[in-house]
Amino acid sequence: MAESNVDLAGFDLVAGPSLTRWVFQGREAAMQAACAAVGCAVPDMLAVTQAEGATALRLGPYEVLFLLEPAVARGVSAAWAGALAGVAHSLVEVTARQGALSVSGPRAAEVLGCLSPLDFAPGSFVPGTATRTLLDKADGMIWRQAEDRFHLEVWTSFLPYVTAMLKNAAHDTRF
Repeated sequence: MAESNVDLAGFDLVAGPSLTRWVFQGREAAMQAACAAVGCAVPDMLAVTQAEGATALRLGPYEVLFLLEPAVARGVSAAWAGALAGVAHSLVEVTARQGALSVSGPRAAEVLGCLSPLDFAPGSFVPGTATRTLLDKADGMIWRQAEDRFHLEVWTSFLPYVTAMLKNAAHDTRF
């Protein structure tokens, strides 16, 4: 992201936190073992669970995206190796593949609605929900952390494009 942040009267866009990212795929028993190894409960479909320094986002019936703070990430490989030994699963680190954006403010949902087909109306995409979506023409993931705060995961190569489109939408929707 070229600028450190953008604040356009009720819309704030900043680079997201530096996290280690892992995509896990496996059946329920494997998912329970993977989540337990980082201290998280298995999230419900399209929901999020958290523990100290670890977030588990359930993006599909057999898929969880783990976002780990550096302190947790250092010991996770050994924890997962023990917990998942002999259990069919796929676990891939995707830290270099994607980056994060944090979007917040009273206009955050309105601006995101310009790029995503999701319904951000109250009661539709509630805090604690996460899903894949399109952000204009780029694949991404949106996690609603609070009514006015969102965490976006986007492939690194698309970050400049998504950032520019969010800025344009913020300018275009300002009254």
